[in-house]
Amino acid sequence: MTLAEYPSLTKRRRDDEDEREERTSSRRRNAKRAASMGDEAAAKMLNQIADRMDTKSAEMSRFADLCQRWDNLYYPDTITQYGADHWPGDPNLRLPGRAHVSVNVYPAYVDIPASLQSVPPIENIAPADPRQEQNRELAAAVERVYFAWKEETDFEVKSHKAATAKALYGRTAAKVWWDDEQDMPQVAIIDQPRNLWMGFSSTDYTRLDWCVYAKRVHAQTALEEYGVEVDMDVEGAPYVKPAGHRELYTTSGPTRDWLAGDDASMVEVIDYWYKVPKDTPKRGEPTEMVTWNCIMVGNAIVRHVDHPEYGGKMPFIPVFNTYIPGVPDGRSEFFDIEQLIREKDERLSAGAQMVAKAVSGQFWQLVGPEAPDRVPPDVAPKADKVIAPGAGNRIEKIEPWMPEFQWQDYLDRIDRELVDVSGLNDLLRGLAPAQVLSSGKAINALVANYEARIRIKRDLFYLWRRNIWDMVVQVWSEFNEDLGLAFAQASRLTVKAPSLTPRDEIETSTMAANNVNAKLWSLRRGMDAVGVEDPEAEIDTVKEERTDASLFAADVQVQAALAAQLQQMQMTAQEMQAQMGDPAGAAPPSQGGPLPQLAAQAQQMAPGGMPMLNGAGEQGIMPPEGLTPGAPVPGGAPMTGPGYNAVSQNMVKDGEVSNRLLLQQPIGPPPAA
Repeated sequence: MTLAEYPSLTKRRRDDEDEREERTSSRRRNAKRAASMGDEAAAKMLNQIADRMDTKSAEMSRFADLCQRWDNLYYPDTITQYGADHWPGDPNLRLPGRAHVSVNVYPAYVDIPASLQSVPPIENIAPADPRQEQNRELAAAVERVYFAWKEETDFEVKSHKAATAKALYGRTAAKVWWDDEQDMPQVAIIDQPRNLWMGFSSTDYTRLDWCVYAKRVHAQTALEEYGVEVDMDVEGAPYVKPAGHRELYTTSGPTRDWLAGDDASMVEVIDYWYKVPKDTPKRGEPTEMVTWNCIMVGNAIVRHVDHPEYGGKMPFIPVFNTYIPGVPDGRSEFFDIEQLIREKDERLSAGAQMVAKAVSGQFWQLVGPEAPDRVPPDVAPKADKVIAPGAGNRIEKIEPWMPEFQWQDYLDRIDRELVDVSGLNDLLRGLAPAQVLSSGKAINALVANYEARIRIKRDLFYLWRRNIWDMVVQVWSEFNEDLGLAFAQASRLTVKAPSLTPRDEIETSTMAANNVNAKLWSLRRGMDAVGVEDPEAEIDTVKEERTDASLFAADVQVQAALAAQLQQMQMTAQEMQAQMGDPAGAAPPSQGGPLPQLAAQAQQMAPGGMPMLNGAGEQGIMPPEGLTPGAPVPGGAPMTGPGYNAVSQNMVKDGEVSNRLLLQQPIGPPPAA
């Protein structure tokens, strides 16, 4: 089919071209008017904006048309007598007795991917050199600042909004700016990317050179926020007094006609960002740039200042729904399933029409040798009535002809194609059977398959979150020198994709616990792996609880036993050092002198010189306090000789304390007197 076979589409294309030409001529006309009124700065800025936006006019017109299509599928514009309808152009809708079906279940193809991608990831601020304790403490402090900033700005909610917008339109952007009232950077999500014009520096679409965001505001808002008075000219267009000419240009019209009630009385606000060289450029060398912002309300410039806090970058940070080489649009979740949606609606409508014809009424015929050519009006089956068809005649029902084809199989095939394109299986759409929901392996397999489908989308989304934090750090450092010094040492944000199933969380926790117990990971890294927001604060809390005897008596006993043992060992080593003296010329302990060996031997001796009676890996036996070798045991025989003695021992093994009583008894006959 050609474009000529679709008159409505052809007319829309022509209207778009006429509107684009009108907007271009309006910009030039406004520039001439500004120049004639002596406002050379406004005229120059108007021409600059017009020139740059003209280079993106065809692309943005196409993108606006696509956004309007996705809007209609996500939230239908038309409300018929039967309800919301996303394809009211079907002729059957206006024909009596014809069936028309509009299945409005497809927003799930946007909401489900957006919800799964917006699950908060595992984020940490990595220190510059993790081997130094001060760097780790500084990174922990910056991490607390990061999580506090996210909480204050509702960043996770805005992140979910951004995921929904990019899934619906294919792309969106975030704007970072400094808020003097809150004394911190703020983030805003562009929910209508069709009004954001982005000029990329090259065809790789990785860096922005200029941006224009246009919106409409009421006259009261223009006066309140920008201090300008707006009036209407003779043609009914708003203008800023005393300039007295029409607005700069019109943005993409509102997608909903019922939202444009008072659009004619609103004035347009243009937020224009661009870069200029900071110094005189030198050929062959990079040039440092400065970011400038110009805000125009209608035909007047209300603000034109530089922003050194951005470091020559644009405050808008775009994010795309997926990666398409050479295309800066991204891809909407509806892009590849719109045809399948329309096909399913048409086939359902055709099937409903067939069923309606089959059940709309019964048909009868009069047969027999004496059947007349014309059936008398009283010969018709009626309830509780007897009719006489005539001699040799009879009345028979006419069975309607129904073509046999696999209607349900065809609809199932369309559903399977929808799954192939979108990746949303029955489990994710809430249609899984009971045998799947009762199997953990089946659930994890289906979720894992979808995770592989959206990996590039999640990676781009997490990269966008890191880019936002980098811009926040740059802006914050400009207005807060103390935080700037901390950010310079530790501000690198690491992001790890979260698990989407409970089983994955359990496996991650088990792996982290095993690595910590095997001493392959530190306790801090293990906490980071399981998503602990502040590992340092969590470790302090654990220490506080583990030293509370009312909560963990066994752990407190272990710590007390170890502290007493270490103190006794230290005293023994000092006594032996005093007895041995300090030989002349002996090397200090740090240089391999005899003291470390003596201390090691002292650790294997009990007080008084008795060898420790313990096995390998066990804590040494400590005789009761006040007993020495050869002294009598209370109520028993001396510690040496033919009798035996009892020794109480506290054994620490695997972090647990166990008390036991050891009986020491010589083996063999007593020694001769």
